[in-house]
Amino acid sequence: MRKFKIGFWAIIFGLMGIVIFQNQDFFMAKQILSIDFIFTKYETPELHRAILFGGIFLTGFIISYIFTLIDRLKFRKVVKSLGAEIDSQNENITLLINELESVKGGSSGNNKEKEEKEEKEEEEEQKSA
Repeated sequence: MRKFKIGFWAIIFGLMGIVIFQNQDFFMAKQILSIDFIFTKYETPELHRAILFGGIFLTGFIISYIFTLIDRLKFRKVVKSLGAEIDSQNENITLLINELESVKGGSSGNNKEKEEKEEKEEEEEQKSA
């Protein structure tokens, strides 16, 4: 799967490189980006369109990362709490298994002790007879 991902991204970046290389005139043209707020107007100096495309892409990437970061932190808390719950349930399971073994061992152990006492008594009777 790792090799597939590397190959996939290599193909994507290769195709993007071909598009940019074949359209160098468009991407290397200079352009001004202007934003007109109601109270003020802002203009960037003349920049290549490739820089503007890269800046807009990077801005979108950062915004999407911030929005998903909140969800990832929530999921991390959920995973930790569920892990703690699993640990406590595993402890309960081991306690119940130990209790079950002690109950089985106690009842079967008493039967074994009774059998051993009976065998000893029979041996003593045989010796005395």
